[in-house]
Amino acid sequence: MKQKVSILFLGALVLGLTALFSGCESDTLYSESEDLASSAWLSTDTFQVNFEVTETQRYHTVYLESRFTDVYPYSNIYYRVQLNGPGGQDITEVKNFEVTDKTGKWLGSGFGDLHSYSFPIINDIEFKQKGKYKVKVIPFMRVDSLPGIHDRGIRVSLGKEVF
Repeated sequence: MKQKVSILFLGALVLGLTALFSGCESDTLYSESEDLASSAWLSTDTFQVNFEVTETQRYHTVYLESRFTDVYPYSNIYYRVQLNGPGGQDITEVKNFEVTDKTGKWLGSGFGDLHSYSFPIINDIEFKQKGKYKVKVIPFMRVDSLPGIHDRGIRVSLGKEVF
């Protein structure tokens, strides 16, 4: 009897945690990531994802998700970001993000030698048309290889309503 109660309690706990965490992600429209086998991002290596927009009455934010190791030699990183959508909605920007403070302390979350970042590469954009969109991200540094980047991903989240 005691074992049945423990199993039921454990099941209820897992179900509750699943509901809690899935509730936190309810505004995520799209998410995709990949490991970098060599733990380096080459300047010729474009990261590209395609996603579909079905909600035009809310703003969207596009994040670059990335994890760095202590091998990364710089305090910041530049990216060239391109967004292409239906109806000619095209954006190209260069973005700069700090990954350490002036003393070299990592700004991302994590522990040990792995540090996670969620960089908002396109903030609160209004997609006026439903359809397929493409995001390309390319490192935009003055070197050919950026060692210490463990993985990369794109997450698109829904924001507040457009008025």
